[in-house]
Amino acid sequence: MIQRIQSLFLLFAVILIVILMSNPFATFIVEPQLAKYTLSVFGLSKVDGSSIEKVQNLWFLLGFMVIVLLINLVTVFLYQKRILQIRLCIISIIMLLGVQGVMYYIVFAFGKNLNSSPHYNLVFIFPLVAAILNFLALRAIARDEALIRSLDRLR
Repeated sequence: MIQRIQSLFLLFAVILIVILMSNPFATFIVEPQLAKYTLSVFGLSKVDGSSIEKVQNLWFLLGFMVIVLLINLVTVFLYQKRILQIRLCIISIIMLLGVQGVMYYIVFAFGKNLNSSPHYNLVFIFPLVAAILNFLALRAIARDEALIRSLDRLR
């Protein structure tokens, strides 16, 4: 049921995750050579004008993001199984907060290795926003479950 508020929250979280996966979340400019490096869920890339050279892959981060994306997508369509939806939202919140922490650590580590300060893009905070949206969906699902249980007691 797409018209439910929790479904909209979960869909917005999916959209934010897809946007995060398609854009770099940090850039580094190394001063002596003025080389530009971008960091995304796919890895660290060196940008030279129109060419992009992959420096290091981050497959674990990409796999983690795909799992979170699939969990959120599946959760949207489990509207008849509210308890399972609640559990998947909790798992998704924990994983998104973990992704945010891992992303911060990766940016810090690559910044230290490249001797450059990172320039964060807006998409860097999308896992945190998606976790908040999952929490709001969790509250709405719990409200629906409480309403259904109260109606069952009346019968």
